[in-house]
Amino acid sequence: MDLGNVPESKSASGLGEQVWHLTNENVQLQDRNERLYEKLGELQERMTKLAGSKTDLSSKLVFSEEEKLKISKDLIDLQIETNKMREEYEAENFELKNMILTVENRVLELELHDEKVTEERDALRGRLHVVETNRKELADEYIILKTNYLALGKEHEQEVSKNEELSIELLNLAGARSSQPQGIYIKSKAPAKENSDELERARAVVHRLSARRMKPEDVVASEHERRKLERSLLGNQEHIKAEIEKMKQMYDSRQQKLEERVVAMAKELQEAKRAIRNTQHKLAEQSAVLLTSQSQLQEVDTENSRLQLQLKELNEEYRARLTQYITDLAVMPPELVHMKRFVDSMFKDIRTSHKSREEQLAGAARSYKKRMQNLVKRHESLLIAYRMQREQIQSLGSGEMDPGPPEHHFAITDAELQTSASQELNQMREDKARLEAQLNDLQEKYMFWVCMWHCNPHVLLSPSKLDEEIWAELRKQLREFTHSTQEDLERERSQLLTRAFVAEEQLAELQEYVDKHLARYKQEILRLRKLLGSEAPRAFSAGAPNVPLMPKSKRTISHEL
Repeated sequence: MDLGNVPESKSASGLGEQVWHLTNENVQLQDRNERLYEKLGELQERMTKLAGSKTDLSSKLVFSEEEKLKISKDLIDLQIETNKMREEYEAENFELKNMILTVENRVLELELHDEKVTEERDALRGRLHVVETNRKELADEYIILKTNYLALGKEHEQEVSKNEELSIELLNLAGARSSQPQGIYIKSKAPAKENSDELERARAVVHRLSARRMKPEDVVASEHERRKLERSLLGNQEHIKAEIEKMKQMYDSRQQKLEERVVAMAKELQEAKRAIRNTQHKLAEQSAVLLTSQSQLQEVDTENSRLQLQLKELNEEYRARLTQYITDLAVMPPELVHMKRFVDSMFKDIRTSHKSREEQLAGAARSYKKRMQNLVKRHESLLIAYRMQREQIQSLGSGEMDPGPPEHHFAITDAELQTSASQELNQMREDKARLEAQLNDLQEKYMFWVCMWHCNPHVLLSPSKLDEEIWAELRKQLREFTHSTQEDLERERSQLLTRAFVAEEQLAELQEYVDKHLARYKQEILRLRKLLGSEAPRAFSAGAPNVPLMPKSKRTISHEL
């Protein structure tokens, strides 16, 4: 019995040792499971914290994006308003400059008219001086004639009185002779005949003297003519004085009107300058607000970039921890169902994070591209407005206003932002600027020859300087240049129209192609994602094949980020 109990005791001790070893292994496994559960709890807590921080960062990022969009919208509105105000300022400045030029031209016209009126006044003063001199000379001659007339009148009256006395004496003598007796007359017949002859001779003398005496009618007529001459002279003088007074009044009224116009124009000029200063002040305020908004936008962009970088780092850390956790779970026995579900949810979170990051990057790329397209469109519209403004300034023909450089100086030189049409337009702008420079040179040469023609036409007509053949050759060259330039421009215009039509057709075809195949591509992507999601649990249940999957996806995500 003792020999039979020895093996039994040995087997019992061996079983006890095995039980003890198994108990120790169970204790170790329980400790390991507890540690793993503790580690799992810690990881779950970390993941909860990371998810919360990710949610907070996402909300902050969304809020910063909203703020950025709001500030961008305000900035765009402010830029639009600033551009409108700048355009209004340019238009008002252009109108005011035109008004100033008109006022200056009017002032020059008034000054020329004033000079003309002054010259007429000086000429009239010269004529008045000549008339006054003639009047004084006529008055002196009249005084001399009047004194001579009075002296002659006195002499005439003396002669008339003498003649009357002689005639009276002769008549008395004749009467005495005729009253003598007839006898005495007969006795002295011969002497009587002589006395009769003498009497006849005396009568003839009396008659002649009486004929020489001026009649009262003649005296009255001469006096009337004298007074008429005085009235004509004095009347002409008064008429001249009246005309001079009238011209003085007209000149004073015109001078007053000119002064009033100059004062009114000066007031208008001051108002225009005040309006320009007010507009410049408003523009300066808007520029200050614009600079402030731009600085705020830069600050928001910096903050947004910092938040995006922080979110990117947290996402990378989150993915790395998830990958490490999945790698740690790969060594555990996959017999727990909830662990498999947890791993599947992790894979789903990773795919969701990748998808959200891809969508975020795609949206940022689309918004950047759209913003660049809007900037290019606005740049083109500004170039068109600048070209129209420059053409208006050039059409005025004023040498005081600088139209500015050609529009190709402000063209976009970045090849990434330029399309084929914009490149061709820039080439056309350069050609146009070159043709404008050539045209300006020809115009300067033409104006030079025209000035030479007006200054000294004989020099141009001389064979040594320029003859008709050179003029004909110059006109021929101008016509050929004009026709060739017009043909080139028409040809380029037709080519551009054709290319634009072809580009529109290609754009329509591409849009149709994108619309047709986009839905199919989306379905294919969803199908591949479903396949990837269905293969991931199978790979995890297989054990080893799930390990190299995450590093590959991690490299892809890091490359995309």
